[in-house]
Order: sequence, then C-alpha cells, then structure tokens
Amino acid sequence: MRSSRLPWGLAVALGLMGALACTTGSPSNPTSANSESRDAMTPARASLDLFSGREAISWALSAEESRALREAVQALPRGSRPIPDVGLGYRGFEVAWEGGAHARVYHDVIEYTESGRTVLLEDSGRQLEQRLLTGARPHLTPELFTAVEAQLRSTTP
Repeated sequence: MRSSRLPWGLAVALGLMGALACTTGSPSNPTSANSESRDAMTPARASLDLFSGREAISWALSAEESRALREAVQALPRGSRPIPDVGLGYRGFEVAWEGGAHARVYHDVIEYTESGRTVLLEDSGRQLEQRLLTGARPHLTPELFTAVEAQLRSTTP
C-alpha cells in the first residue's frame, strides 16, 4: 500500500500550483482558430501536464526545435524504469511529432514511442526536461514557471 504522505516540499509546491490555478486563471495558451490550423501543420507539439481536470498547456515547436528535440531523445541511453505514477500536480511533459512519434518526459525517465514500439530511456541529468521547461516559459505565468522549475530541482518524483 502506498503512503498518502507527501514530502513537505512537494506538498508546498502542489499547494502553490493549486492556489495559482484558482487565482490567475488559465495561463496564456493561445488557441484561436487561426493558430490551431497553423499548428496542425507544425512538426511537433509539446505540452506540460500540470493540473488535474484541466487541459495541458500546449505549444507548437518550430521545425528546428522539433528536429533537435527528437535527435536528443533518440540519443539517450536505454533505461529500465517506467515513469512513476505521480498522482496530482506536475506530471511532466509530452511531445508529439507529426507521423505519430511521442515522448513522455518526467524527471530522468523518458517513454518514447515510434512506429508502435515503446522504449524507456534515461536522462540522468534531466536535460531534456529542463529544455522543455525553457520552451514552455512564454506560455506560463512567472509564478507557474517558478513552481515547475522548483519541481525540476527536486530529487524525488
């Protein structure tokens, strides 16, 4: 049976994120009809899974960002640990490339699916997660960015 106690820092961060969600409204996430049709033609979309019951914060990647990110994922060594079940709050990033490839990124674990085959990868320095957070910055309020950044500095998932 899993303990329902959260580490103190995680509890504070989750509380902060919940309070921000209630007081700041939706983070900037432009989704007009024009941007949706334009985004449908982009090579990849990234998203930040942060709030339960709310749509993930999502943004289009440029062709160069998409290519570089995919190459970075494919260069990672194989891992064996699955992405942990983390419950509420910050649950990592997802990237979906046109053509169907998909990556879930949480702490030092990446679950990468391409051509119907899923592999677990390891990013011991969490560089991929940090790279995605940097790309998310324009789509987040400063408070949300700081809260997620604190989660990335945490050593426990």
